[in-house]
Amino acid sequence: MAVGQLAVSERLQGMIKGQVLSEEPLSLHTYFRIGGPAEVMVYPADFEDVRTVLKIARDEAIPLLILGGGSNMLMLDEGFRGLTLNLSRTFLDLHMTGEQIRCGAGVRTSRLLAFSAINSLTGLEGLAGIPGTVGGAIKGNAGTSSSAIIDHLDWVRIIDGLGEERSLVREDLGAGYRHCTLPAGSVIIEACFTLRRVGATEIREAISTLLIRRNATQPVEGRSAGCIFKNPPGDFAGRLVDCAGLKGLRHGNAQISEKHGNFIVNLGGATAVEVLWLIERVRSEVMAKTGVALELEIQVGGSYTAS
Repeated sequence: MAVGQLAVSERLQGMIKGQVLSEEPLSLHTYFRIGGPAEVMVYPADFEDVRTVLKIARDEAIPLLILGGGSNMLMLDEGFRGLTLNLSRTFLDLHMTGEQIRCGAGVRTSRLLAFSAINSLTGLEGLAGIPGTVGGAIKGNAGTSSSAIIDHLDWVRIIDGLGEERSLVREDLGAGYRHCTLPAGSVIIEACFTLRRVGATEIREAISTLLIRRNATQPVEGRSAGCIFKNPPGDFAGRLVDCAGLKGLRHGNAQISEKHGNFIVNLGGATAVEVLWLIERVRSEVMAKTGVALELEIQVGGSYTAS
């Protein structure tokens, strides 16, 4: 059900310090550049604004979408009927004490990596070339096959679904390949990383090597949501797509990348329906030819995300 856009928008404007938008195109807020309107989008100004939005959504059973950088999302063409909490302008503090970095969840991953490199702190090089925000990177345990962001995480501070502030250590998160487990309805607001001091040249070389590899093998010049599928154990989703003969397959204005089979690219004006058609085609043919059931890495529609 729609949330009663006008009533909720007007009420929120009187309750919070942040910005409230109506019918804001989600295509402007995702890397895919796909998605219909967000019925009500809120840019919270601070902790209390977030708590207020969570309380309204909880008390009135309004669907809630948590949005960060929008880097691993495919929003549906119908948009999202509910409350969208956009955290891309909130929780942007970044501080270093010794070999620890405390970082707001809204900080871009590129900014965190640059900050650590400038201060000769190693451990986060796996974020090189990965877009989005720190909160989303933690939620999806972003990184490479050899290193992930949660490997160097000490703790996160969250606002849980009841509006309470809590701190969770790494062991509380149940982290695994491209995921971690957070309390239902919670929002990450801050994280702390413990890193290791090395020479700045070593860090710059590691970052450069990763960026060269990504640029050579991934369609970084196109509009995409990153890897569509998780790699199955002992294999690579892109290799399976190649084996199924689907690299380069186009449907409407969406295309499986000719450079990397695990990317779908928006050629300009692609719809979510077109992308979903390609996703289902890949799943069906890979299953038929290899017996492997590919699992989505991206978030689709109104499911919880903070990338």
